[in-house]
Amino acid sequence: MNIVGLQNSILVKDHKISELNKNVGKEGINFSELLTKSLQKVSDDQLYAEHMDNLFSLGAIDNISDVTIAAMKADLSINLAVEVTNRVLSAYNEIMRLQL
Repeated sequence: MNIVGLQNSILVKDHKISELNKNVGKEGINFSELLTKSLQKVSDDQLYAEHMDNLFSLGAIDNISDVTIAAMKADLSINLAVEVTNRVLSAYNEIMRLQL
């Protein structure tokens, strides 16, 4: 086992994180824009799954796996959005409990 290799991989990971933080500061990514884009992506996934379901029911698509994949992707994206919402609300409630 090469311990030096492990240490170097940890340092490389830390270096990548610091570079990412610098890039975020330079680009000026806005949290509200990021949230809006993410929610729009969830909505697009839901609409695409519904569209694929409609096409399958009309007989325009023969491959059920494409329909299933679209539905699973939409389900995963909505579950992720719900979990992020729950975490944000939990963090907000925790901050409100702090005594100043």
